Amino acid sequence: MLNKFIKLTLVGSLLISHGIYASVTDLNRVKDGLVGKYYPSSSVEQRVAVLVLGGSEGGIPEKLAEPVVEAGYPTLALAYFNADGLPEELEKIPLEYFTQAKSWLKNQSNVKPDELIIVGWSKGAELALLLATKDEQISRVVAIAPSSVVWAGILKDWTKVPSSSWTEKGQALAHVPFKPSGQVNGLRDLYTQSLANRVDGNKADIPVNHISAQVVLMTGGNDAVWPAPQMANEICQKMNEKRENRCEHLHYNDLDHLLNYQFLEKDTAMYRTFINKLKGG
Repeated sequence: MLNKFIKLTLVGSLLISHGIYASVTDLNRVKDGLVGKYYPSSSVEQRVAVLVLGGSEGGIPEKLAEPVVEAGYPTLALAYFNADGLPEELEKIPLEYFTQAKSWLKNQSNVKPDELIIVGWSKGAELALLLATKDEQISRVVAIAPSSVVWAGILKDWTKVPSSSWTEKGQALAHVPFKPSGQVNGLRDLYTQSLANRVDGNKADIPVNHISAQVVLMTGGNDAVWPAPQMANEICQKMNEKRENRCEHLHYNDLDHLLNYQFLEKDTAMYRTFINKLKGG
């Protein structure tokens, strides 16, 4: 898995060095109020832009952005922690930061100002769904290894009790804390036990029935991080009860949390599926 990711990173670096992404704009916190990389479309016509959100790795999600950029979309790969000028850890990240990012993105030339697509994986998928509950201009969400709830943040020091991952208007959002009831066998077991031991009265549920966007969820049966397949089923059930066929769940039984990165490799069926769903197919 690591070798595959390194290979993909090297390919991306070569593409950049050969000028395919030569017009990329680097955004920094001091000058722009945001941290990320913007890849404009070469199209002279207005296109829907894509906001790309990474997960608990932090930093700028350049790898996740690559297939989106190659599909021709104006793309903002946005960091929200673990980058210069941003919080070091994934805890209490203000949602207002993403409002600013969406506004900046939709104000770029040749970008449709009244529509937006969001792509996210893992914690970025949780975030993508959360943002979509609050913005009717988000027309499509592609979420890899999503969550149906807001989780506690992730701290380097696991002896500390984290607050919520996200805040709004200075207040921590209701969240599911890490609360195992017995011996923990890996991350997925920690998240599964914590879901079973919830006492928040479902206040931490992401209100996906408020989402007007078309949502595509992609999960792997060998997810060792959290029970994404179970949570994806819950999301689609809630969404499709309100409006039929608004949510689609694509499950790959033999793949892991991030689908073995197959959707980043051009010669795979997974890549073609990812691009097709990104385009609304």
